[in-house]
Amino acid sequence: MNSSNWLQAAVSTLLVAGLAVGCAGNPAPGDSGYAYNLNGTYEAVFEAQGTGYTGTMSISTAPGGVVTGTVLLTSPAEVIGDVTGMVADSTFQFESDYVREGGCGGTLMGAGPIQPGGAGSTGLVEIADDCMGGMMEGSFELVLPADG
Repeated sequence: MNSSNWLQAAVSTLLVAGLAVGCAGNPAPGDSGYAYNLNGTYEAVFEAQGTGYTGTMSISTAPGGVVTGTVLLTSPAEVIGDVTGMVADSTFQFESDYVREGGCGGTLMGAGPIQPGGAGSTGLVEIADDCMGGMMEGSFELVLPADG
């Protein structure tokens, strides 16, 4: 191997090693220090057909960006559901199968950007409610209280 080829191989090896070390130091969704993890009990507002439903969403982000938790809306009617979803880059996508007062149930499906530090998220939601029929569109807002 001549000195030019050797130098090129050495530089290439150092660049690849440097990239690997640099990437290994960046936290991924669910890792400690990732700027868009969602962890805590968020104040939640879901709006559909002109009605705002308020309560909480308690969620946590696991390694790989997997989100799990629960939603409990208390006003104007009680709605309870399990939450599953993903944090990908700075976006939260979730689904929640729920039951509500009156024996009805359904599915919430939402997505929206996450605020830095996991302070909250806002976005659009689609709701398939057994008793309402059809798909409803709405919005959601999650805000992490200071004592979150």
